[in-house]
Amino acid sequence: MAKIIKYSLKCVSCDKEFEPKSSVMTCPECGEFRGTLDVIYPYDEIKSSFTKPLSFYGRDSVYESLLPIMPYDNPACLPPVPVGSTPIFESPALSKILGLNNLWLKDDSRNPSASLKDRASATTLAMANESGASVIAVASTGNAASSLATLAASMSITAMLFVPKTIPRPKLAQLTIHGAKIICLDCDYDSAFDLCQLACKRFGWYNRNTAVNPYTGEGKKTAALEIACSLGESPDVVICPVGDGCILSGIYKGFWDLRKLGLIDKIPRLYGVQASGSAPLVKAFESGNDITPIESVNTIADSISVGYPRDGVKAMRAVKNSSGKFITVSDDQIVKAQQLAASKGGVFVEPAAAAAIAGLLSLNENNEFSKNEKIVTLLTGHGLKDIDTVIKNTKTDIEIMQPDIDIITEKIEKTIRWR
Repeated sequence: MAKIIKYSLKCVSCDKEFEPKSSVMTCPECGEFRGTLDVIYPYDEIKSSFTKPLSFYGRDSVYESLLPIMPYDNPACLPPVPVGSTPIFESPALSKILGLNNLWLKDDSRNPSASLKDRASATTLAMANESGASVIAVASTGNAASSLATLAASMSITAMLFVPKTIPRPKLAQLTIHGAKIICLDCDYDSAFDLCQLACKRFGWYNRNTAVNPYTGEGKKTAALEIACSLGESPDVVICPVGDGCILSGIYKGFWDLRKLGLIDKIPRLYGVQASGSAPLVKAFESGNDITPIESVNTIADSISVGYPRDGVKAMRAVKNSSGKFITVSDDQIVKAQQLAASKGGVFVEPAAAAAIAGLLSLNENNEFSKNEKIVTLLTGHGLKDIDTVIKNTKTDIEIMQPDIDIITEKIEKTIRWR
């Protein structure tokens, strides 16, 4: 019997296929921007092995329970620090405010480095480990770098991190405490990305860069696998923030894989939310034109502050094929959504993750959903990732009081409504 090929790599634009063990990461003919690669598994051959109910595959880590649709051969090559299996839960308070009956939050701030990027780092580190690489590099506004630093610290692989000088201090602290090698640059993320690409080629480092490495999307798709396994079905809607587009395209790929295996019967509508000061994909979606990078971006949501969306072609495909949309939200909407999520939903998220909440509010206001649809909002990073932005936009001038019960009583009677 012929051995089943684990997967092939296929150009998103020209459909040319490449061997999985080749050094090719993007299509040489289409280039890095339009020639990102899909990881395609032999679905017809492996479909018969998936005979259990969907919820069965969520009882253990999907990195192992769904191994036939993961690119690495051996789960032992994954970082020893557990990644994924983050909670998904309903939010009664937010549901009541929005008039929705089936609203769910997938909280990926519970990952080891407090962001969804751990999913991509875990998968790419497994692939780097299997290839025998000793150095892995990435360009990042902060989360991908802190994720790689966190997980690489648990393995015998050196992390080289290219970050702009605007990286939030908590994320920079993560890089340093985990002992990563840091290249901090006086430029924006897009320029840091290009420099990291050149360095990887010059020094022969394993390249973890978003979209250029096709396995980043395979890691991020595990969030979709978990959502479906937890709910026992595909939801109707998934909303997530978008910078490079890799999370959104990864979410689509996860549901696409499950549908190819016959484990779900539909792909949810996908809504990608960009900050209004950094929205090249929204511009392309609304105009119907090709994606055009923008030179200057400006948003408090550093994790989605991207002018050159490296996985834009796949992200656009994900939205169009799922009958979804790209929308923008302002920084003011992001701040208000962050405060609402914390005060009414009990979740403290960074601005980029709050963009998804802002998108949920905007879409709901525009009647994009029926009240009984099953809606999942993806929370991609913890609020402590960018505490300076929170302090700047939140009232923190709290009165210091004398430790006297009468004074305290007077204050309470003036400020708290008992009924």
